[in-house]
Amino acid sequence: MYRLLEKYFSGKCTGEEYQEVVSWIKDPANDLFLGGALKEKWKESLEKDNKIQPDEQLLDSIHHRIALKEQSKRLRHIRIYRQLLVAAAVLIIGLVIHILFFSGPSSPRDIITHNVTVPYGGKTNISLPDGSVVWINSGSTFSYPTEFKDERVVEINGEAFFDVVSMAEPFIVKSSFGEVKVLGTEFNMKAYENEPFETTLVKGAVLFTGKNGKEIKLKPGMQVVVAGGIFESGSVDTELFTSWKEGKLIFKDEPLQNVIARLERWYNVDIELKDDQIKNLKFNGTIEMETFSEVLELIKVTTSIKYSFDRETRVLTIASD
Repeated sequence: MYRLLEKYFSGKCTGEEYQEVVSWIKDPANDLFLGGALKEKWKESLEKDNKIQPDEQLLDSIHHRIALKEQSKRLRHIRIYRQLLVAAAVLIIGLVIHILFFSGPSSPRDIITHNVTVPYGGKTNISLPDGSVVWINSGSTFSYPTEFKDERVVEINGEAFFDVVSMAEPFIVKSSFGEVKVLGTEFNMKAYENEPFETTLVKGAVLFTGKNGKEIKLKPGMQVVVAGGIFESGSVDTELFTSWKEGKLIFKDEPLQNVIARLERWYNVDIELKDDQIKNLKFNGTIEMETFSEVLELIKVTTSIKYSFDRETRVLTIASD
């Protein structure tokens, strides 16, 4: 539907696609997504046969909302966390309505910064002004300008995969740990607060500069990790760190505490490891379409753990079996 909405906004729909969009807008089942005011606005535009021309920020917001809606289908069995997802959806709907009705025209010279926030349980991808594509993982905030000039500078707090178009102007990704500078390449960057920083290079070349000024240049298949101010680099299996954008989590001898951190973002849950001795238990497996309960059973079988849920604190606890 996101692709059809893009074609609808740009006036490129075929007759059959146009009717599909119209039917979707008028379907009462989509009232929650559209919101009352937004739905009436679109219905009014249909009656006048006049298509709304949203800006890029509106399209990003719609794309983000649809990504969350698709993700929520995978999480439909985790009812104890549904209220958090609904709250996030309401905030996004409010943002879309605000942009549509209250954003005024800007000067052609104005450069607006877009901030894309992906809550736990979702992920999305966007195209940048230069044609580069960014996949943004759950629990992340990504900022980029409406226009690139002498430099292409963006910022990430969380995790994102970048497919950067090669140009003369450097492409710079900033984070609280430092910055990555490239001309054209494919790489993954993880910069969550209170977790080790990682940059994993798939192809091309990148130069990482830490906050202390130390520089490390990576070749394809290499990764730099920063933890506690210590820099480490070496060769890795890049698929282990980039498969999330394809909807998969791959673990290979991964400590359980690292697995849990990724699952909390992936499934939008709170998990507590009760015993320190189980934090370094190794886990191997691939998670793709499994529900959270299925994942827990898989971990239980392979690592000898037990788990329980506290309805008062709404925290899932994992302990040694």
